[in-house]
Amino acid sequence: MRALPLLFLGLALAQEYRALPGAPTGWPELDRSYALVYPAEAPRAVLLLVPGLLGGSTNFALLAEHLRREAPWLEVWAWERRANGLEDRRGFLAQDPLAYYQNLPEPDPSPLRAWGLEVHLRDLDLAVEAARQRAPVVLAGHSLGASLATLYAFRHGEKLRGLVLLDGALQPQPLSREALEQGYTTPFGRVPGLEELFQGRADPVFRLPFLGPRDLALAEAEAFLAARRPSEPVPHGPYRATREAQALLRVDDHYSLFPIFSVSVGRAWAREGLSLLGLLQGRLVLTVRGPRGRLVEWRDTGEATDPRAFLRAFARPETGFSEWYFPYRLLLEVAGYPLVAPDLRPRPLPYPVLALGAGRGLVAQPEGFRLGEVFPQTPGRALVLPGLTHLDLLTERHGYTARAIREYVLGRP
Repeated sequence: MRALPLLFLGLALAQEYRALPGAPTGWPELDRSYALVYPAEAPRAVLLLVPGLLGGSTNFALLAEHLRREAPWLEVWAWERRANGLEDRRGFLAQDPLAYYQNLPEPDPSPLRAWGLEVHLRDLDLAVEAARQRAPVVLAGHSLGASLATLYAFRHGEKLRGLVLLDGALQPQPLSREALEQGYTTPFGRVPGLEELFQGRADPVFRLPFLGPRDLALAEAEAFLAARRPSEPVPHGPYRATREAQALLRVDDHYSLFPIFSVSVGRAWAREGLSLLGLLQGRLVLTVRGPRGRLVEWRDTGEATDPRAFLRAFARPETGFSEWYFPYRLLLEVAGYPLVAPDLRPRPLPYPVLALGAGRGLVAQPEGFRLGEVFPQTPGRALVLPGLTHLDLLTERHGYTARAIREYVLGRP
């Protein structure tokens, strides 16, 4: 399933999708991770990018474009965790990917119970070792991937040439042992602990009420079609819209009830109203009421992210924007890492750390990265790029993120 050819090279730059060796867990066909590699001739450094919660390798596609233009001597590896091996990507080779994923049969999720923090750190170490065969490695993580990259640096910081944190940081208060093992309650409901997970009473796949594996697959399929036929009317839906407008309405900052998933990509050309649910949350969120007698279309209003570039990067036959089967155990154990792996402790690093936040993201203030606390006696630079959402940091059209990373990598001896 993971060996499908990369038929649609939407980006101008060559790339390769590679399977990498992974930690043995008893499922040999799944004991591997993956990387979307943008090769460089005689690279001076490799930037190994780690995606966040529910993120896939093409989260970094637009950032990779900027980086390869700004720094052709830099080889970029966009890593994917092993759960991507469970995805059925054959629908992207079908005539109608949406129809294929409407009835997506889920694989056996049992292996995910074994895939916790230790397995992923060992997978990441094997990926770093593979990248080091090309050139010195700078590790960069986005969101939860920044936490994973930080924990890797706690254990193997000497293997790296640099560390970049993209709008993500370790939680200031790790989970207690009781919360980790027994679960805890949040405003959104109860979160089960490791005991229920190991006993088979908790779902090993991390799901949100509005965003499970099928929803993620359908979102990718919708964007996949919209990138190829943007002006085509959607055959069915709550309003008459172009494929481009339908796909972008789901992720645009103006219409998103959940800002963490939003991207600033323009505006819908249609009648709009206010979302009651958004008002209840204390946010002004627009909804599309539907136009009279014409299609909802999309307009690029010059905001942070180019809408068509975003759709072009969203999904491909081999890999996509999201990780459909994110291991719930990994999420728990990153939050309770001192109890899971006591050797993972703050430490100084032999190189400076770069931290980039987003003004409307998770880390909106430089001090939110807590660099001096996490990496004591280590020089660090924390910047916040104003006006960007959490995902805009990776997809913005002007290349601010890429230039900051380029200057940082250039400063590594």
